[in-house]
Amino acid sequence: MTTSIDIELDNYSLGQEIGRGDLTIVYEARRKADGAMVAVKLVPPQFTFDELFVRRFLDMSKQAARLEHPNIVRTFEARQQGSILYIVREFVDARPLAEILAEEGPFSPQRALNIAKQIAGALDYAHQKSIMHGDLSASRVYLGPDDHVTVADFGQMQAMAGTSLVKQGFAVGSPEIMAPERVHGQGPSRQSDLYSLGVLCYQMLNGKPPFVGEPAAVLHAQAYEQPRPLHMANPGVSLRLSEAVGRMLSKGLELRYSTGSEFTRALTVAVEGTAPIRISSSPTKTGQLEIDLEVPKSGWQRPWVWVLIAVPLILILLIAGFLAVSAWLAFRAAVLPAAPAQDTIAQITEPSPTTAPLVAESQPSAAPVEAAVTPPTATATPAPLPTDTPPPTSTPTLVPLPTPGPPMVAAGSPFSNVKLAHSIGADNQPEKVGTSFAPGSLPVYLFFDYANIQAGTPWTHRWTWGDTPLDVFDDTWPTSFSDTGTAWVYYSPTGGFQPGPYQVTLEVDGQVVVTATFVVQPGGI
Repeated sequence: MTTSIDIELDNYSLGQEIGRGDLTIVYEARRKADGAMVAVKLVPPQFTFDELFVRRFLDMSKQAARLEHPNIVRTFEARQQGSILYIVREFVDARPLAEILAEEGPFSPQRALNIAKQIAGALDYAHQKSIMHGDLSASRVYLGPDDHVTVADFGQMQAMAGTSLVKQGFAVGSPEIMAPERVHGQGPSRQSDLYSLGVLCYQMLNGKPPFVGEPAAVLHAQAYEQPRPLHMANPGVSLRLSEAVGRMLSKGLELRYSTGSEFTRALTVAVEGTAPIRISSSPTKTGQLEIDLEVPKSGWQRPWVWVLIAVPLILILLIAGFLAVSAWLAFRAAVLPAAPAQDTIAQITEPSPTTAPLVAESQPSAAPVEAAVTPPTATATPAPLPTDTPPPTSTPTLVPLPTPGPPMVAAGSPFSNVKLAHSIGADNQPEKVGTSFAPGSLPVYLFFDYANIQAGTPWTHRWTWGDTPLDVFDDTWPTSFSDTGTAWVYYSPTGGFQPGPYQVTLEVDGQVVVTATFVVQPGGI
């Protein structure tokens, strides 16, 4: 559908058209005040009859204006002039990813990884602010010099959810990147954005999305069909990389990666182990694959040969050591029959000035020290050990981690029913609820019910590890939220959680209203 308009804005002079969608037209423009180049995105009058859509559009655009990230196009303002809605955003001197792919064909795994990391960073940042994209297609991702990524149009699909425009078939999003749950009628979500990121990775590595064709056929395929495995569509892609992308394209939300950073960590591992056959980042005119041929290795250069040699040698050394120790113990028992059978544990104390020094006390100590054992002489016989002396051990005592209590909610807090969880289900409900979690890269979520909090109220969630501040997320309560409901925040540190105690606080107007603590157990990071 195409729409043409002729309009003069109060503060901007419109130039040539540079983009068009179902509901919007994008123009180059100059700000009249200072002549600065900007981009103006207009919603024509025929689409502004729905007052709910107009309110949400302005609200979400204002929220998007608070996004300050190097990989997100900056939004300057959103206004309504008469029957015209428009957004003023940063003018990006870059080309759409879709246009570059159409010209150059598939990217190399390393180039695709570099672009995916930047898109994932933008998504994770916006999701922390409770802003979804909803239509993350290759036409909304721009590549500048050195493949610097900027993503445009955050929040606009989120503004249209539930309005009459959606019911009339507008603004549902691009079929080729739409997640199965979106096809079934759900609105934009974190999981659907991550699915779209998986589609973009597939498209960058294959040259086209998993499903192409008529919109109705593509939507049916998104909901019910499995995409062709990436390594079969492009033999230059390794199986490991194909599996990482394929997981993000799962129909079940619980099977996908939880965050963009978790997905790109898996991509990084896969790309480091890519097969020698790969597509060049600068394809030749013939379109042939460039092949790296490895020189055949001799037997001694193969790692598994050394493993086969090393394992028997280690076993022989262990057996020899065991036999040597056994022989020494037998010799010691025969030559020194009167020697005590075990060492004692002594507590080091300061001697009293009026009494003899204390030796070999049996009470426990905060810092026990192994006492040296002196062999008996002909004139001295050691005292027998007490029968209740526990046998010595060389196993160090582990200092237990603190046991956190339940979350604390201040009186008058707008938040209640607070829960910590290490996973989130397909229905957006908490899973693995608790206060002690196994280490790993999964985020930790804080779920809470909300009520009696006004839109626009400043609020914060703050995360710390022991006494070390980790991150602070400042925001204002969205006007798009209902009067009561359930919300959640999460934290996912780069490289996974370190063992130890953590704390998260929720603050409203600068006052702490919720404090929750949890611990991450050691081992397995």
